[in-house]
Amino acid sequence: MNSTVYVNGTKVGGRAYGYSQFTIDITDFLVTGENSIAVHVDNSMQPNSRWYTGSGIYRDVWIIRRAAVHIADNGVFAACNGLYNNKAEARFQIQVSVHNQSSEAADIGVEHRLLDAAGNEVARDASALHIEPGCHAAAVVCPSIKNPHLWSVGDPYLYTVETSILWKGEVIDNLCTRIGIRTVEFDVDKGFLLNGVQVKIKGMCLHHDGGLTGAAFYRETWKRRIALLKDMGCNGIRCAHNPPAPEFLDLCDEMGFLVMDEAFDEWQLTKFKSAEYGYTNNFAYGYGQFFTENADLDLLSMLRRDRNHPSIVIWSIGNEIPEQSTLEGVRILRHLQDLCHHEDPTRMVTSALDNLASPEQFRTREEFECALDVAGYNYTARWGKRAEMLYDEDRWKFPARRFLGTENPSAGGIRGNYEKKSEYPFMPSYDRLTLNHEFLWRYTASRDFVAGDYLWTGIDYLGETRWPAHGAGSGPIDTAGFPKDTFYYFRSIWNRDDTTLHICPHWNWAGYEGEFITVIGYTDCDEVSLYLNGRFIGTKGYDCPNVGHAGAWNILARNTRPTTHDLHLSWDVPFEAGELRAVGYKDGKAVIERVVKTTGVPARLQVQADTEALPLYGIAHIEIGVLDPEGLPVPTADILIKARVEGVGGGSAVLLGLDNGNLIDNTLFGSGARAAERRLFAGRLLCVIRGIEKGTAKLVLSADAMEDETITFTIG
Repeated sequence: MNSTVYVNGTKVGGRAYGYSQFTIDITDFLVTGENSIAVHVDNSMQPNSRWYTGSGIYRDVWIIRRAAVHIADNGVFAACNGLYNNKAEARFQIQVSVHNQSSEAADIGVEHRLLDAAGNEVARDASALHIEPGCHAAAVVCPSIKNPHLWSVGDPYLYTVETSILWKGEVIDNLCTRIGIRTVEFDVDKGFLLNGVQVKIKGMCLHHDGGLTGAAFYRETWKRRIALLKDMGCNGIRCAHNPPAPEFLDLCDEMGFLVMDEAFDEWQLTKFKSAEYGYTNNFAYGYGQFFTENADLDLLSMLRRDRNHPSIVIWSIGNEIPEQSTLEGVRILRHLQDLCHHEDPTRMVTSALDNLASPEQFRTREEFECALDVAGYNYTARWGKRAEMLYDEDRWKFPARRFLGTENPSAGGIRGNYEKKSEYPFMPSYDRLTLNHEFLWRYTASRDFVAGDYLWTGIDYLGETRWPAHGAGSGPIDTAGFPKDTFYYFRSIWNRDDTTLHICPHWNWAGYEGEFITVIGYTDCDEVSLYLNGRFIGTKGYDCPNVGHAGAWNILARNTRPTTHDLHLSWDVPFEAGELRAVGYKDGKAVIERVVKTTGVPARLQVQADTEALPLYGIAHIEIGVLDPEGLPVPTADILIKARVEGVGGGSAVLLGLDNGNLIDNTLFGSGARAAERRLFAGRLLCVIRGIEKGTAKLVLSADAMEDETITFTIG
C-alpha cells in the first residue's frame, strides 16, 4: 500500500492500492554500471483493509527487458467466441496491443500459434500492423480449432497462445499466454452453465493470507490448500475481497476451479476495520481514500491481467459496498460494470450485496440490484422471512434475475474441540456446526435457477476476530491446512467421485465413563451402522434432496430408509473406553468402514514431509503428530515441539514457522530463521521450511521424553 518506487534516487512511480499489479518503465533512469532500485511502503494508516493485509513486498517482482516495439503489458487477450457444430469446433478472437517506442514508423507482423498441452501446434493465424513512433495499435485475428479439448472443472485442459512480433525479418518480441477453451453463462432458469452444461457452483471464499506465511505468496502452500478444497468437492473460489496473486489464478486454471475475481471491498464510503460490520461515520482509513482517483486504474489492471484465465467465470466489482443503498451508488456501479464489459465482453459482473432486505434506511436500492448482470446475495437468510424463504420472494418478483450466492454461511469450528460450551469466539459446539449450511444446501441443490454459492470461508484466516483469538474459524480447513470434521461434511455432500464416512469426536474421554457423548457422522452412504466395542448401537441414514416416486432432484431414486432430514447423522453413546466402529452401506452392501479408538499416552513423534527435494527458494510442509505405544495417533496431544534447521555441506534452509491451527494460541509463528517452538493442538502441528542455498539441510524435531526425528532435505 502507498508504494513509491525510486531508481538511482529519482522517484519513478508507485501505487496506492496494495493489491494491484503495476509496471514502471525505468529505461530513462538507468545509468551505465550499477543501478539502485528502492521501494518505499507507507502502511502506517491503520487499520486500512479487511482483514489481515501484511505489509511490504509480498508478491513477485520482475525486471523485464524488451525491444522498442513490443507487446503492451497484459496486452494479449484470447477469448473464445463460441463452440459450434455440437462442440466440434471452437472459434477465438485474439487481440494484441503493441507499443512502438522507437523513433520510426513500424510495419510489423503479428503471429499467433495455438499449442496443445503437449506443445503441438493446432492452429496458426497472423496479421499485419502499422504503428507510428510513440503510438500503440491493436491487431485482431479469429482462428478456429477442430475438436477442441474443452476446459472444465473435472478436466482443466490448457492450451498456450504463442504471440510473436516480427519486424524487419526478425522476431523482436514473444509472449506465451495459457488459455482454456470453454464457454460460461449465467442463465435465468438454469443457473450456471459451463460449456453449455449445468454446473452447480460449490464455492468457498478465501482471503489472501497463508496462515503462518502471512501475506507472502508461496505457490506450494496454496497448491496444498486448494488441493484439499478440491478433494472436499469444492469447485469454486471467490477471491475475497481483493485481486489475488496471479500465480493463485494459475493454480485455479490447472486444478479446475470456478473463480470470482473481486476488485474492491470499498468504494467511496469507508467501513469498520474491526469485527464490526458495514459503513462507519467515524474517521477511517481504507480504499475509499483513493477510489475516486484510482478506481478505474485499479479495475483495469485486474481485468487486463486476469482475463485470460479460464478459471475466472465472473467479475465482482465490490463486496458489501455501502453505496448499494445510496443515490450515487447506481451511477458508480454502471460505470464500473461498463468498464468490465468493455475490457471483457465474455463474462458477466456481480457485486456481493448484504442488505437486500435489511431495515429501510440501509436497504439495497432496487435499481442497484437490478442493474447488475448477476445479483450477488450475501447471507440471503439474514433478513426477516428470508430466514425460511431464502431466494423465493425475489424469484417471484424478478423472474428475469440471475441468482448467485456470493457469500453465505460455511461450516467451520475449531479442529478437535468437542466441548459443548466453547471458549472460542462465535463458535457453536461441534454437533451444531453444519446446521445453517444444511438448510441452505437443501434449497440450493434443488433450485436450478440458483447458480450456486461461495461460502464464508473455505480456510481459516487471520483477522476478523476478538481477543484472545487471532483469526476467524469459519472454514472447514484451519490456518495450518489441516481438515476439520466439517471438511468431511462438505466432502460427503459435494464429492461424488469418492465415498466419504467420517465420525467424531475422538474417543479419549477418561473421567466421563457412562456419560452420553454425541457422535456425529458425515457420509454419502445410504446408511451407517455404529458399534461400540462390538455391540450394535444403531443404524442411521438420510436423503438429500428428498426422494420421490420418480426420483429426486437430478438423481435416481434410491431404496433408502431415512432416519433424519439433516445432512449428518447423530448417535448419543454412553462412553466406555475402547473402539467405535462405523460401517457405511450403499445399495445394501458395506462399502466403507471407519474406526475411532481410545489411545494411550504420547510415546513417539510422527513426522511426514510433503517433499524432501526442494527447488531453490522452494518450500516444504512437514506435518507433525505423536503416536501412543500401540502406534495410534493421539488426537488430544498438546506437547511442546521444538524445531531447528541445520545446514549441511554448504546447503541451507530457513524455518518459516510453526502453526497448529489453534486460533487462541498466540505464540509467534516463527521466533527465528533457524529455530522455533510451538505446542501440538488436537494432536497436530505444521512446520514450513524454505531452501535458500543449494546443497542439503536437516530439520530436527524434538519433544521431552521422546527421541528426536530428523529429515534431510536436498535443495537445488
